[in-house]
Amino acid sequence: MWCRTWFDPATRQTRRASLGTDDLAAAERALAEWITRNVPTDHADPREITLARVFARYFERHGQHIIGASAQRVSLAVMLRHVPEGITVGELTLDAQREAVRAMQVAGYGAGTIKRALGAAKAAVNWAWKNSELDRPIPFLTVPEGPGRERVLTVEELARLWDQEMPAHVRVFLALAIGTAGRPEALLQLTRFQCDLELGLIHLNPPGRVQTKKRRPVVPMPDWLRPWIEASADGHLVSYRGRPVKKIAGAFQTLRDAAGFGPDVTAYTIRHTVASHLLRLGVDTHEIAVLLGHEMPGSRTTGRYLHVGPDYLANARKALDDLAQAIGRAATRPMVIINVRASCVVVPQQTGCRPAAKPLNYGAGEGNRTLDPNLGKVVLYP
Repeated sequence: MWCRTWFDPATRQTRRASLGTDDLAAAERALAEWITRNVPTDHADPREITLARVFARYFERHGQHIIGASAQRVSLAVMLRHVPEGITVGELTLDAQREAVRAMQVAGYGAGTIKRALGAAKAAVNWAWKNSELDRPIPFLTVPEGPGRERVLTVEELARLWDQEMPAHVRVFLALAIGTAGRPEALLQLTRFQCDLELGLIHLNPPGRVQTKKRRPVVPMPDWLRPWIEASADGHLVSYRGRPVKKIAGAFQTLRDAAGFGPDVTAYTIRHTVASHLLRLGVDTHEIAVLLGHEMPGSRTTGRYLHVGPDYLANARKALDDLAQAIGRAATRPMVIINVRASCVVVPQQTGCRPAAKPLNYGAGEGNRTLDPNLGKVVLYP
């Protein structure tokens, strides 16, 4: 059995580990793969490092840990299949990228897939540069967006999704997704500390995190979502056995399949669906853009303080409650949980709480206290 050996300075001894094969050629390949994944380069010239090596290092060290890791892996593989074998980073010029784009088009890939493949390649190369594995980055093409193919669910389809059996952490995630239209990654990282129950606001960007192009805004807390947040323990809202959930794609796929939807429905679909329903309900496009984090309200100086006003995204807040009410009427499970920390009939007002935090009625529609999910499926606002 072939092994790789190395000197361990901590023990001042030579160590070894099996490569899992007694075939020399297979052992050489396994050793090369191990070196690619585990041995970094130091400010290397892009003309001397293969694109495949950079992709492997990026995915091993970073890409596999992000939301959408499987999609990123596919995009990297698509890119590698349409460039010359053994191409270096430096050889991936703009002309070479144009050739790759044409090759992907001939192979039948759509504009969206091609854009994601180039985006994944750019992310990998920039990661290598920022982590000092390359001594400089390279320019990348800007390709046009493809036609929108995002699935938008109807109210009845949202209700069908909500009615499925699912683990508690998946239902909390789904509630947050419907109630905030937030990006999945932001919701998985959301903590109770970021939820201001007094002002009725959710700060999707955690303290200390620098805002990126995918901005995490401050969003209003719909009245129907408040009991979900009040009932949660300190720490991450989406947690399993007391630990934060880092990925939701697999669990959401199970939920999607149980509801009878195809692969075009993903966790991200909820965000696009909620935005589409808010537009249908008459919410101004500017408010929707702010809610989604696509736009900063006002100037950079004053915009950061606008969320403290009583009318901050008021139309969006009302529409989020209206959407939940519509889903509740179509579903057999209640959208609002019975919060054991508060009254089962009314969410109590806190000192200094905003007037918009209206009492919620549960049960059979008349404020009756009930644990019957069939009686409690409709959420009424006085």
